[in-house]
Amino acid sequence: MTWSILEGDCVEVMRTLPAESVDAVITSPPYAMQRKATYGGVPESEYPAWTVAWMAEVRRLLKPDGSVIINIRPHIKNGQISDYTLRTRLALRDADWREVDELIWHKTDSMPTGSPRKPRRSWESLHWFAKHGQPWSDAKANGRPPTRTTDVQRYGQHVRRADWTHYDGGSGKTPEIARATDVVSLAKGNARTGHPAPFPVALAEWVGRLVAPPGGTILDPFSGSASTGAACVRNGWDYIGIDAVPEYVEMSRRRLTAEAA
Repeated sequence: MTWSILEGDCVEVMRTLPAESVDAVITSPPYAMQRKATYGGVPESEYPAWTVAWMAEVRRLLKPDGSVIINIRPHIKNGQISDYTLRTRLALRDADWREVDELIWHKTDSMPTGSPRKPRRSWESLHWFAKHGQPWSDAKANGRPPTRTTDVQRYGQHVRRADWTHYDGGSGKTPEIARATDVVSLAKGNARTGHPAPFPVALAEWVGRLVAPPGGTILDPFSGSASTGAACVRNGWDYIGIDAVPEYVEMSRRRLTAEAA
């Protein structure tokens, strides 16, 4: 595998890369202005158009059966969920992207922050986009062996309940590995990368196994701490990371050099 971290505006840098050279994009772009004090941001009013612009260049780089996974979560302000991610999703659809699915990252170690009057927020979205509705994927890559049936006690009575982890779509055969669910439960962790919002390597690995073929190329236009890059090194995918902050670029190069050693 090979890796590179490129410095600069992601759209400008992507214009220098060859067309249809990327199998998947796995990224966590700025969450509007929520972390503007640490690495800048994009106003909510401009966010849909900004996303459509960088995704237009991604379309040129993405192979016909490639996928884009965008990790993001809207914040709550004045008692209401912000709508900029919703408007962004609709803008991407209008730009002829197919929203294949919405996956959920359940953060098992979420911080107990937020309003004490509401449940603790413990999940984020992974929005799956592609050029068409049937991109390459391996739904069993993160699966597990099926458990067939389970004996349970319900209302004091002993009953047998079918365990749908073995369901294969109706062929009547029980697969060796069942498809993964659309919810991935992983800890955010406490990796000390020097970046204010590090992306868990384990999450990037899970997503990569779903949407990137073995030996494929993964791009992250907002590389940050290069967690997606670390996942690539560990799993044999080629990696291209882009970041506009020189400090993060150098930090990421050191990290991936150590990972590849």
